[in-house]
Order: sequence, then structure tokens, then C-alpha cells
Amino acid sequence: MTNIVEFIPGDTSICRDNEGKHMDTFGQVLLTGIFSDLCCHRDRDPNQGQAAELDAIIKRLGKVIARYEP
Repeated sequence: MTNIVEFIPGDTSICRDNEGKHMDTFGQVLLTGIFSDLCCHRDRDPNQGQAAELDAIIKRLGKVIARYEP
């Protein structure tokens, strides 16, 4: 059986801290790779507005990654 969580932007009710960490290694590597790519794009973007938007996304993604670090 697959657990599917519907994503509704801004909805924090899907947070379930009591379930524990359950991301596999492959998923964590993919997520970290995406994080790294976004950082590179942000650092090379000459448009400060777009770089700021990317920075906000990177910070949110960093919080997700931090949940799975030892």
C-alpha cells in the first residue's frame, strides 16, 4: 500500500513529526543534488529578484534536508 499525501501550498496540517524519518538513501541523494543545482543557479543569476526567489526556495528545501541528516 502506498501512502500519498496531497500537497496543498501553505497547508501545514500534513506535518507528522511523530512518524519518524523515512526517506531512503536514493531519495536523499536526489534531494541533495537538486539543492546543489538550485544553489548554483542562484549564485550565477544576475537578476537579483530571481536570485532572491531561488534563495527562499533553497532555504525551505534546506529545512527538509536537515530533517534527514544524522
